[in-house]
Amino acid sequence: MTDREGIAITMVMGNAPQAVAMELQKDYAERYDWIVKEFTDLSFTFMTSFLYYTDYDKIDEQTRSLYCQGISAFGGISSTYRIALEKDAPIIVWDFHSLLVMVQMYFSFMLTDKDSDMRLCKYCKKAFIASRRGNEFCSLKCKNQFNVYKSREKKKGNKRND
Repeated sequence: MTDREGIAITMVMGNAPQAVAMELQKDYAERYDWIVKEFTDLSFTFMTSFLYYTDYDKIDEQTRSLYCQGISAFGGISSTYRIALEKDAPIIVWDFHSLLVMVQMYFSFMLTDKDSDMRLCKYCKKAFIASRRGNEFCSLKCKNQFNVYKSREKKKGNKRND
């Protein structure tokens, strides 16, 4: 970026959060290993939350406590916000000082929203965003595989009962 471009961005984005100005820079990028680490942390948080509620009755109190400690270690960097008056109603405007904080906040909203489209595949256990309400599988292949194994288990159970 030339000095002229930097000055122009600074003038235009003077009151905007630093993350907004940074994303407009041509040479802005994060290290790949940093991105991998952050998404690994998001995955850990999602899996911990999912397993905590899925296995709640099957796990002991010590394991529940460990899950809670794992979740509490996530995040901790908060964004700021302000209220802006719009034509129809006041709105909340979030000011994120980094891309990481924005991603963590969005992920946190999705994780805590009961109507979120974020799911864990019932067959392969991979996280996915459901295209429709009630989707339990990340793909048709996983749905078919799950049903095949479920059918085979039923047949085994019927043979044992005979």
